[in-house]
Amino acid sequence: METTTDQSKQTTLKVVATTGGFKTFVAFLAAMFIFLIVFLVGIIAGVSGFAAATQENGPVRVQVSYEGDAAKIAVLNISGIIDGSNALFAELAINKILDDKKVRAVVLRVDSPGGGVTASDEIWHNIQRLKDAKLPLIASYGGVAASGGYYISCNADYILAQETTITGSIGVIANIMTYQNLLEMIGVKPITLIAKDSPEKSVANDVYRNWTVKDKQKVTGILDAMYSVFYSRVKEGRSSIISDTKKLESVANGSAYTAQQALSNGLIDGIGYVDDAIVIAEQRAGLTNGGPTVVQYSRATPSFGGLLGVQSQELSASDIRTMLQEFTIPKLMYLYNQ
Repeated sequence: METTTDQSKQTTLKVVATTGGFKTFVAFLAAMFIFLIVFLVGIIAGVSGFAAATQENGPVRVQVSYEGDAAKIAVLNISGIIDGSNALFAELAINKILDDKKVRAVVLRVDSPGGGVTASDEIWHNIQRLKDAKLPLIASYGGVAASGGYYISCNADYILAQETTITGSIGVIANIMTYQNLLEMIGVKPITLIAKDSPEKSVANDVYRNWTVKDKQKVTGILDAMYSVFYSRVKEGRSSIISDTKKLESVANGSAYTAQQALSNGLIDGIGYVDDAIVIAEQRAGLTNGGPTVVQYSRATPSFGGLLGVQSQELSASDIRTMLQEFTIPKLMYLYNQ
């Protein structure tokens, strides 16, 4: 038998690097970024669905935590990021408190790092209605009551913080994302047009290009104006404790403080827990002959289904466009970023 041996031919493969690979990678990152935005839009839609679904019962949950005498102490709980929904809750809760003539004093329980400038000011305004009604107002701080959390409560008659509270952070911040470099990487060239008689329209108003010094100066000017409002609120609320203007300016420089530091610099009046705040409220209201009923006013919590948007309405293309646009608007925040 004759045997034939074939030699195998070896083939060498060469890998050639091209610039297309980098562009593909960048495009992939951009696609993931867009996916993240769409995902966030879905979350927003779910929360919106919950908000719509809870309109029947309202966002205010009223619960008696201690059954006592006919006289009442109201505990108004403000927690989480301060936004429009928190401002609406505060307004409705304060309406209920003022409608109840048995309420003799209010404990404002704050556990919030702050949030939107306008939402914080709206809550401050509605809390001022409690003071106008001559109800003693005692603020009680939880883990954090900083920036907007301090803004809404600085006009309280007495401020009590827990040992572990972080407070202060009196200042304003804005985060802006611009997309020029990202869009160039994926081959997108946006065009923004403005009317010829409004040449300043695009200043600090176009996130599809890299911002110049002029853009940043415009936003800084707005931030300075919002800080002046914050400072005036603190000055009005704490003038009896911090009478020296220079001292107040040094304290209100954006720094966050521990409870002990806040007590030393005059931002709070004492250290204690919510139970201690309720006792002080009783004393300020002249309720010394017995224990009043304590009523908690809190935000209604979402159901699991509502949070996932099970009860939400179908989103239109216009709704999605509006939500995506929200990500590009500079947000002015009284916020302490932990």
